[in-house]
Amino acid sequence: MKEHELRLKTLLTGQQFVDDAQKDESLENAKEYAYAYAQATNGIAVISDLQQDVCYIYSGKFGHALGLPDYTENSSSAFESEIFNTIPADELLERHILELRFYHFLQSIPVEERPDYNAFCLIHLCQPDGTTLSVLHTIRYIICNTNGSLWLGLCTYVPFPLAHGLVEGCMTNTRTGKAVDSEQYLQYDNLLLSKRQVEILSMLAKGVGSKQIADKLNISVHTVSRHRQDILSRLRVTNTAAAVEIGFRMHLIH
Repeated sequence: MKEHELRLKTLLTGQQFVDDAQKDESLENAKEYAYAYAQATNGIAVISDLQQDVCYIYSGKFGHALGLPDYTENSSSAFESEIFNTIPADELLERHILELRFYHFLQSIPVEERPDYNAFCLIHLCQPDGTTLSVLHTIRYIICNTNGSLWLGLCTYVPFPLAHGLVEGCMTNTRTGKAVDSEQYLQYDNLLLSKRQVEILSMLAKGVGSKQIADKLNISVHTVSRHRQDILSRLRVTNTAAAVEIGFRMHLIH
């Protein structure tokens, strides 16, 4: 799994969870949903238990074509690394941005409404023979705790042959069938970084070093370093190159 996906996973698994008496029953019900989805669509369905950092992968015949068995339990990660490892790096980064936006959007709406929404995008999965398949990928958090934490995620993958390339991810309300206006979630992009952090990221994108940034902004090199670490943390990446790439893609810098 890519380093930035590990940072995103840390955000999700690091939430404050609460226990409930029906937890085991809820998890079993979610697994049944995923199994039924995989069988009905021949696709792939993944239940991510963010509290336990475990995922359960169910595959139909499409999953078999990618070399996946009927069922896999990944007890070391809530993210389906078996699938993520087959996604091209640039598309995986777009997925990273989509889920980051989705997480912040969900924080802005009432807890009871969060399971109604999903996010989706078009990606490609690489087959064992080196060819690629176009796939519609969806993300949904089907159970949220009363304190607002996202507990059980459901990710799905089904063939989508009309997809000739990656398109920007979207979000929908699955209860009403209405698409979420992009302005409702893109507004949170500008809240990810402070004005000073955007300023520093912009200079980093131009190849300006920390000492030069410090001199130009009349701050210490230590302060620049602290801002750089905060930028990586907020964008859930591990290096400056990835932060700059996400900064451009989210239009934080130009």
